[in-house]
Amino acid sequence: MFLEWSLLTIVSIVAIFLYLQVLFYKNLVEREQDGTKTMRITLREAEALIRKYQVQLQRSIGNVDIVTSEMLSIKSDLKGVRQSHSTLKFEKKRLEDEVESLKNKIEALG
Repeated sequence: MFLEWSLLTIVSIVAIFLYLQVLFYKNLVEREQDGTKTMRITLREAEALIRKYQVQLQRSIGNVDIVTSEMLSIKSDLKGVRQSHSTLKFEKKRLEDEVESLKNKIEALG
């Protein structure tokens, strides 16, 4: 009888211990799954942000390329304007000299 009670007590204690172990590890697994879900959600949000900023960066790079080409165009236009200005300046100086020489001729005649 004592042996039966001892065996029943030991089996009961072992069963309770194993049941508590199952509950403990089940709780750990659930926590890990929750952490994994949270990590997946965070990663999806990070990927969405990365895509968004990548698109913005590509647009910005495109805008920089447009600005660079416009700047080069304006630079070449500026060179043309400078050359035109120097030509006109030279022409103005020549015409002023010619006007001065004509004034001198008119004074000499008059």
